[in-house]
Order: sequence, then structure tokens, then C-alpha cells
Amino acid sequence: MKTREVVSSLTFRGIVKYVTALSATVFLLLGAFYLYFSYTSFRALGESVMSELETLELVYSGQSLAGVNQYIDDQLASSSIHRFYYLVTDAEGVKVAGDLPARPSYREFDDGWLGFELALQDWGQSIDVEFLAYPMLLGDGYQVMVARDYADIVDRAELVFRTLLRFLIATLILGITGGFFSAARTLDRVERLNQDVSRIIRGGANERLQVEEEKGYIRVLAMFMNQMLDQMETLMQGVRRVSDNIAHDLRTPLTRMRNDLSQLRDRSGQEEGGQLERIIEECDELLSSFNALLRISTLESGSRLAGGSDVELRALLRDVVELYEPLAEERNIDLVLEAPQSQVCKGEVDLLFQMFANLLDNAIKYTKPNGHIRVQMSKKLIGDGSGRHIVVISDSGPGIAFLERGNVFRRFYRVESSRGEHPGHGLGLSLVQAIAQYHYGSVELGNNNPGLQVRIELP
Repeated sequence: MKTREVVSSLTFRGIVKYVTALSATVFLLLGAFYLYFSYTSFRALGESVMSELETLELVYSGQSLAGVNQYIDDQLASSSIHRFYYLVTDAEGVKVAGDLPARPSYREFDDGWLGFELALQDWGQSIDVEFLAYPMLLGDGYQVMVARDYADIVDRAELVFRTLLRFLIATLILGITGGFFSAARTLDRVERLNQDVSRIIRGGANERLQVEEEKGYIRVLAMFMNQMLDQMETLMQGVRRVSDNIAHDLRTPLTRMRNDLSQLRDRSGQEEGGQLERIIEECDELLSSFNALLRISTLESGSRLAGGSDVELRALLRDVVELYEPLAEERNIDLVLEAPQSQVCKGEVDLLFQMFANLLDNAIKYTKPNGHIRVQMSKKLIGDGSGRHIVVISDSGPGIAFLERGNVFRRFYRVESSRGEHPGHGLGLSLVQAIAQYHYGSVELGNNNPGLQVRIELP
């Protein structure tokens, strides 16, 4: 399965759209979660600062400034990682306690909150840390400010954001990758179905779709198609049976009628004999049509060539060409055989002879005088080492329109322009196709510019 076919398939594009929409939705939800996490973290930080200020206010009211200094010293002596920072100043703004500088360069936020940045020593290096602080008057002109760094909150928020972003990217990659393989598997199943349908078209109505390996809706579809093929085959067999019975039942009385007419012609005069001769020719045409129809039905009954004998194609084609050379010379048609080397295939000689004879007869019939017909034989090698025999019969006649080429293989079908100009019963190409398929071969019609080109392939 080609990557381009998978990527351009409706299944893959639908999955990509779904994964993209899902990822966008998840991204919005994760963004909302990130904002909520940041908001609650800073809110908890502010509440802890205000709680510490309330504690200092209680200490000052009970133990005055000495108690506040002792409390701050005790807190600074603790080994807490995320501790508070303090600054106590008198009425003139002189620092009297705490570990913050007397006048940090701060910026004011709403509701009296302050923010500033200080360089702290960490692992022997000086790093800049952001602080959030709030001042409060204790009394007697003393003012206390409690601060706390929020670097850990920022780090945690960034960690959450990076984690969520990685999950989002992983979701996209896994979703698109899974969609690719899912689409490839679906296309493989559809391709198998297409191959089965092509096999049915080439092999006949008795072939069926393989449903053992299929699952789900593909299996249901294949089962319904098999049921449809069963009904079609039943109808086709009914129609063929009726036509075959008619041909078989009429052939015997028509043969007796022809024999009686032949005897009557021998006993009649010259004028009556001419009329009887024309009637006998009409009977021969009808008998030929019935025989061809019955032979087509036999070949299309589902049986295929089993074994067969070795047929030398070049010798067979030479015999067919020699048979029709007098007729071609009579019409001043140039008939040429190009068979440079001997080729042998398995088949039935009489059927193959009749197939090529029908094609050459049609070519001479529809080629105008001073035209040309060419019979070419070649061989095509296939990748597995086997080969196909190619026989191409080209003429310079009017040809067959592209839209008509599929219809001319139907029984009794004739191109409208040739109905009154050339006699026939419309079974010649039907018989050719039946013989080719009986030998596991194929027939294709093409344009010879001008004229018709018939390509026969035999294994």
C-alpha cells in the first residue's frame, strides 16, 4: 500500500480531522487547568503571607518589638526550604529586624501587594528570585513586611505546562500514526475486495468474494454482494437455459427442413432450384447461429481448460492466414503474418483455430478493398518467470467506437452502422471471448488509427 494513497484516503483525512479537533479541545482544557493551577497557587501564597502577618501582629501586641524580633530570629533559624522573609522598620524607615534590605526596589500591585526581585545565594551562585510581599503597621510607627518567593510556583507551573504540552504532542503523534495504520488497514481490506471483484469479472459469475478473513461491515458487505451474485447467476442461467433450449429444440427440425429442401431442389427446375438454394443458405445461417450459441453456452458453463495439448501458435496462425489468403486477394487486401519465432501453448487446437478464424473473418469482412491486415505474434514475460503469448490482429477498417467496445462481446449485439451493410448474427466476438477465457486468456479491443486492433493474450 503506497503512503500517498493512505494519506489521501478519506479514512485517514477523517481521522486527522478528528484527532486535530480532539487535541484542540484537550489543549483548551489543559490551558484552563494551567490557569486554575496558577491562580490557586498564588492565592494560597498570598493567604500564607497574610496569615504570617496576623501572627506577627499578635506577637507584637503581646510581647512588643522584642517578641517580634525573637519570633523572626526563630523563623530565620529554621531549615524550611520555602520560608518567609521579613523586614521591620521604625518610623524613620530604618531597618530594625529581618533579613530583607531596608528599601527594596519594589513595584506595587492591587490591594497593597508589592513585588520585587533580589539576588540570593544558591549553591554558591547568585540567582535572581521574584518575591511577593505585603506591608503592615504594628504600632508606635513600626512597620513589618512579610515576603515569600514564588519561584517554586513558577517552576511547578512551567513543569505542569511542559508536561501538558508533551502529552498534547504525544496525543497528536499517536493519533495520526494510529490513524495512518488504521486507514492503511482499511484500504488493504478494500483493495482485497477490489481484487476479488476483478477476479469475479475475469473468472465469471460462478466466482465469489472471500468472506472468511473479513470482519465487521466489510464482511457484511461481501456477504450481501455474494447473495447478489447468486441471484444474478441464477437469472443469467435461466436466460441462457431458455435460449439454449430454444436453439437445441429448433436445430433438429431446422436440419430436417434443410435436408428436405435439398432433396426438393434436386428434383426442381432451374428457377425453383435458385429459390430453394437461397432458402437453404438461410437455413445454414440459422444452424450456424444455433451451433455457435450452444458452443458459447458450453464454454461459459464454468468449466476451464484442464490439461490440453501443446499447440504451436505460429503454425496455427499460418494455417488460418493461408485459409483466408484467397479471400483477401480477391478483395485486394494485403494480409501479412509476423511470427518471428515458434511459441507453444496449452489448449485445444480446434477452438483456438476457430477463435483466430473468426477474428480474421471479421477483419476481412470490414476492411475495404486495397486495405491491409496484419497478424503479429509476440511474447511477454511476467515477473514470476512465466509468460503470456500475445497475438494482435490489426486492420484498416472503420474500427469500433470506444463506447461500443464493451457491448460487442454480448450475444447477438451488432454495431448499428453495420447491421444493413454486413451479414452476421452477432455471435462471433462472443465466441472469441468465450474461447479465450476458456483458455485462461483475455481479449482487448483497441484503436489501430485507422481501423481496429484486437489483442489476444494466452498463458
